[in-house]
Amino acid sequence: MVKWIFLIGCFFVLSSCDLLEGKDDRTPVARVNNNFLYEEDIAYLVDNIISSEDSAVVVSSYINEWATEELLVSQALINISEEQQQQYDKLVRQYKVSLLTEAYKNTMVSRDLDSVISQEEIDTLYNKDKTSFLLNDDLLKIRYVQLEEDNTNVSEIKKLLKNYESSDKIALLDMALQFKTVNLNDSVWIKKEVLFSRVPVFKNQDINLTSGRFAEIKDSTGIYVYKVEDRLNKGDIAPSAFIAPTLRQIILNRRKLELIRNIEKDITKDAIKNNNFEIYNKK
Repeated sequence: MVKWIFLIGCFFVLSSCDLLEGKDDRTPVARVNNNFLYEEDIAYLVDNIISSEDSAVVVSSYINEWATEELLVSQALINISEEQQQQYDKLVRQYKVSLLTEAYKNTMVSRDLDSVISQEEIDTLYNKDKTSFLLNDDLLKIRYVQLEEDNTNVSEIKKLLKNYESSDKIALLDMALQFKTVNLNDSVWIKKEVLFSRVPVFKNQDINLTSGRFAEIKDSTGIYVYKVEDRLNKGDIAPSAFIAPTLRQIILNRRKLELIRNIEKDITKDAIKNNNFEIYNKK
């Protein structure tokens, strides 16, 4: 309460009761021409401020900004032609209409959109348009381990990584503490550049990363044993699994567009049915 008494004392600029009587019972704190700024307009500014002095600074700054804006608008209305003002009014209305209609359509779509997408739908879209989905990067399916140079199990690890039967995978997992870096999930496609960022040694131009390649390489950081299970190059058709998120989004976007078309059709049909929309034919 003390805070507001202080603010009103600083910013109360209309003292005439005759101006407010019968018109508005709100308490003004500032005026520019015939436009007023009221206590309730700035209440949120000081709700969480304890100090009256801090409140005064915040409110004063806000009032000055508000006044400057109001004065600029008033001068604009004087100096800008009526035709230009009408054009701006039209743009403002169009923008408001666009915001409202988009908000309404988004609300309806959020409520009614079926976001469940089956694998069959993904496969159908992919098989229909697969030639449109070309890779922008090289992809690899690869498994690898990095070992210390003095590791005594290199031969066994190489054998397990090369054969890679179920029992071999389990054995490698049991030996995981021996690996400095490891990737045993060779069923997932990875971009070549992502692989290079994870294991810089593979970026060496002399290292062969062709499909089916099994090799051991060494550098100052240790021993690397790897097997390239498969490879696709830039410009090849992208595998379905790799672009599944993109396919899902395409399907969702198509559903959204169909929903919006139906919303627009239904709202017009209902308006005609309820006699809220009619077209007058001019003879």
